[in-house]
Amino acid sequence: MTTITDIAKKMQISAATVSRALNQSRLVDPTLVVKIHHQAEQMGYQKRTISKHRGRSILNIKLILPRHSEPERSLFYDFASLIEGIQSGFIECGINLVCETSSKDYKPYPHKKGGDTNGFIFAFHRPSDDTLKQLKKNKTPFVVLNRDIPGIPCVASENSIGMNEIVTHLFKRLGKKFKPAFITLDELGQIHQERLDGVDAACKQFGIHFDPIKSTHAFPNINSINNAKILSISKKYNALICVNDIVGTVVLSELDRLGVSVPKDISVTGFDDYPVRQLSRPLLTTVSMPVIELAKAAAASLEQEIINHIPQKSINRVVGKFIIGESA
Repeated sequence: MTTITDIAKKMQISAATVSRALNQSRLVDPTLVVKIHHQAEQMGYQKRTISKHRGRSILNIKLILPRHSEPERSLFYDFASLIEGIQSGFIECGINLVCETSSKDYKPYPHKKGGDTNGFIFAFHRPSDDTLKQLKKNKTPFVVLNRDIPGIPCVASENSIGMNEIVTHLFKRLGKKFKPAFITLDELGQIHQERLDGVDAACKQFGIHFDPIKSTHAFPNINSINNAKILSISKKYNALICVNDIVGTVVLSELDRLGVSVPKDISVTGFDDYPVRQLSRPLLTTVSMPVIELAKAAAASLEQEIINHIPQKSINRVVGKFIIGESA
């Protein structure tokens, strides 16, 4: 069987150069790469797949995190849990995990050694079209965490089931008197829509009137949620279903300033079981976004594509846990 060393001797170059060229490293001149591939083909070289190494292999994985202008976004998940989930998802190989932040000018291959990256995980944001184009061109496996993008491998929370559990809980407590409002933020995009649709579908299931337009109150940002606006909303509804725990915690704070008793006068719920929820008083009723399980599922599917060439699902949903607090 022809080896890398055989090719190197034939071409009178180093085995390391041949190895880099055959593994798509950008450290080798493109012209030389073509010659090496041609020589390898003539000599009948067959590249061993990474699956034959498995436990001895170390994969280079890039974790790309979002960069937000809103400081509160950093409160919505535990970074250690994200890392732990990714590490536990790779069971056949070890990994070198490199963390980077995304931007509109993000380059997945910023230098020549970028060709040594085996896979990418984009956490909590959608990679740009240009980034996706580069990944597909280089045939580098990737997965997007907590998004549902048609035609792209994604792992996301099951938002509709979570909202159904929240509405079911509120309906059992309030019965036909249940008057829900959905409190959200602008520019949450897909997450907002999935959770709003979940509330709407669950209300229809129980015969509760809910207008997705009139019963939805969207704020430009966290700072714009003030007691005057919350007072006006609280007079019309007896349950405020918040898009996430950050919004829920702020709403609780404003209701407390107004002297509105929760849950006696009005119920409030959150979503995601963010770390900030532990500061809410009363403690928010919520649904967990299982970061560890999401990351583990993403890592496992990425590993299978890299090692065994098994295509990833377009979308893999992970169901969170309904957590009863004191606010509903």
